Amino acid sequence: MLTAMEERALHERFGALAPLSPKTWKAIVALGSRESLAEGAFFSQPGKPATRFAVVISGLLRHYYLDAKGKESVKAFRGPMELSGPYAEIVQRRPSRTFIEALTDAELFVFEVAAIDEAAETSLELQRLVRRFVEVQFVAKEQREYEFLLLSAEERYRQFCASLPELVQHIPQHQIASYIGITPVALSRIRARGRKRAEKRRP
Repeated sequence: MLTAMEERALHERFGALAPLSPKTWKAIVALGSRESLAEGAFFSQPGKPATRFAVVISGLLRHYYLDAKGKESVKAFRGPMELSGPYAEIVQRRPSRTFIEALTDAELFVFEVAAIDEAAETSLELQRLVRRFVEVQFVAKEQREYEFLLLSAEERYRQFCASLPELVQHIPQHQIASYIGITPVALSRIRARGRKRAEKRRP
């Protein structure tokens, strides 16, 4: 199960989305189970049932697709206290089409969607929390679309680095390039320009 520190951090994360009484929080914790994921292991793979989601306790996950030619398209990265799961497939009640891979050893707190749905039938607080989860994912999707439509590749890269300052060093550069929609060569040029600007600012 969760340590006291982990549970406190998770409570703060959930509580920031919607107010939770001690009774509801106790019920939520009872519905979850801890799961360890080794680096390179998968939480979700295409064709598997999309019946679970998780909160990342520690470590780093990436969500990606793989086309017929084996090309990866990185959809998202998830760090501590962030939600991870094949969201669209869960909502549509269809098998997963998303790879969710641990980029580092990770600890997850995992929930069965069916158990959450059943508990929410008699809990307005849990219904509100689930709705806020959905809203947060929608806003994140809108933000990603905004970045692709209005920001330059360099701006997207800077914003990405700012969003995961403690974890970005664990992510291979070709995966970052895929996430922001450019080639690894283009990313290398952006990084080189950034280093040159940093050098010029030095006394």
